[in-house]
Amino acid sequence: MVHCLAHDAKLENPKPRYVATVFAYGCGLGPSQTARSLKIIDRRQIAWINQRHVTEEMLDRIITEIINKYNKFALPKIWGSGKSASADGTKWDLYEQNLLSEYHIRYGGYGGLGYYHVSDTYIALFSHFIPCGVWEAVYILDGLLKNESDIQPDTLHADTQGQSTPVFGLAICLA
Repeated sequence: MVHCLAHDAKLENPKPRYVATVFAYGCGLGPSQTARSLKIIDRRQIAWINQRHVTEEMLDRIITEIINKYNKFALPKIWGSGKSASADGTKWDLYEQNLLSEYHIRYGGYGGLGYYHVSDTYIALFSHFIPCGVWEAVYILDGLLKNESDIQPDTLHADTQGQSTPVFGLAICLA
């Protein structure tokens, strides 16, 4: 487990509090509903932990660690070698009055795209939320460059949204 929290000693029972915080924000319940449901932690404590202990860099390190632990299991190696991945986006419905929300012509309705790189071992290596009007090919290189896990694909498959001559040219430079 990543021990990157300098404040562990200052919290009483830190692990249950971290789990409650991850549950609160990961499930979209928020601190108030989680505190009402669990009754072991106050909503202010959950919000405080989230504000003081959860950073984007820490989340990226933990994601990398989870992918690396997953890669040590035998079953995923039966599915693939980890040398190829697929990139694609999925439309998520959003309220119209949202900064990332756009009208999607093909799917009809307002929303945004969850863009993912999924290894042939069936684990997501990269995810990003993008507006509907963005060409997905722009994020292909981001997914390859930001993936710091042990699974490093050398082949990436994409649909027509992943095709772009400039991106192909940049990919050659990075190889």
